[in-house]
This record gives sequence, C-alpha cells and structure tokens, in this order.
Amino acid sequence: MGIAMTAGAPESRLPELGPMLGRAVLPPEEKTPLDAALEGVRFELLTLLFERADSARRLFASGDESGARAALGGATWLPLWERAVDSATRILREAIERQVRDAAAVSRYPTQRLAAVLPDAEEERVLAARLSAAGIGLEEAVERLDAGSQLWNEGLRRVTGELEAAWERLLATAHAEVRHWSHRAAEIHAWRRPWWPLVLFGAVVLSLACWLGLVLGGYLPVPGWLRPFTSWVWNL
Repeated sequence: MGIAMTAGAPESRLPELGPMLGRAVLPPEEKTPLDAALEGVRFELLTLLFERADSARRLFASGDESGARAALGGATWLPLWERAVDSATRILREAIERQVRDAAAVSRYPTQRLAAVLPDAEEERVLAARLSAAGIGLEEAVERLDAGSQLWNEGLRRVTGELEAAWERLLATAHAEVRHWSHRAAEIHAWRRPWWPLVLFGAVVLSLACWLGLVLGGYLPVPGWLRPFTSWVWNL
C-alpha cells in the first residue's frame, strides 16, 4: 500500500519499503556466530527505518507532503546507517577480542604481549571506516533522492536497493575481518612458552648446588662470606 505524492508535475508514490529491501529483511538461512551477533543490528536498523516510513505516511495524511519527504530523506537514511555501523563495529571488536583472548587462555600467552596484540583504538577506527565504506553507494543514492532529480518512488527504490547491497557488503567485510583475526588467534593458540629460560635457570641452580657440595665436602676452598654457613653445617 503506498501514498500518492507529487514532485512538481509528475506524480509519484511512496511504496512499501519491505519488498524493496530484498534480502536485507530476511535473516540468513545459515547463521554463523557472527551473523547471529549482528542480527540485532539488522533488526534495529529495519525497525527504525519502518518507523520513519510510518511517520512519513502520517505526515502525508495530515497534508504535510514536504514533511513526509523529509521523514525519508538523507537526514533519516544516513544517520540510521552510521548507527548500524557503530553497533556492528562494537560487536565485531568484542567478537575479535573474545576470539584472541580464548586462544591466549589455551596457550597461556603472556598478558603483556596479549595486550599489544588486541585491537586498539586506532584499529577500531579503521575497522569502523571499512564497515562505513560499505555504504558509499547508499550515500550517493540518498544525495540524488534529496536533490529531487528523479521521481520520488524511483529514488526510494534506488536507496532501498543500495541499503540492501550496503548491508551485504558490511557482512562480507565483517567476515573478512574475523578471518584475518582468526589467523592471529591461531598463531597465539599455537604459541608455546620457550624452554630455554627454564633450562638456563636449572643449569645455574645445578651448578651452584654442585659447587656448594664440593665446598661443604672440603674439595674446594670456602669463601669468606660462606664460612658462617659452612661452620654451622660442619658442627651439626
């Protein structure tokens, strides 16, 4: 069910957004843990978008055609997209950090070295930029919609199609990031504490024990600083 709206002379309609959003309104048939974690972001994005569409219908019904157009203009689509990107970035960083920490717990990776491996603020900023870049096509479509260079419903079809594509690109980028960090996590999981410090420490202790045994046995001279101890041992 749509709404008749005019832009200059030609008539346009605001169609239902759901069918135009295509796969963006359908949860994936086979969900990975990451897909499941991002489902809340997709649901919130669509919920807020449908709320704006409902507001547009109410505004048009009250005779406020310009307000109805503004309700689904650039001031709506892009902030909602960036909100979804922010949420996805947070969820993705938490998933990456959990993956790395789990691997470190298995191999008993040193805490200080682990802190240097975990994604920092700069890496999170880069991650957010990559996810946001998935919506470049959406930004261009919204600019044309606001410019009024096409019929309203044609512009909306273009925007909804770009949102569908943007979400799929965001998912693909998120999965690529997880795969990248999976390699780091695998390296941390396979890490083993080096043996040479323990061997060196054992060799030093053994050497000192042998030397002390020879001193106490009278085979080696007793250093001055050790005489009180050796005297106490010999008088036992």
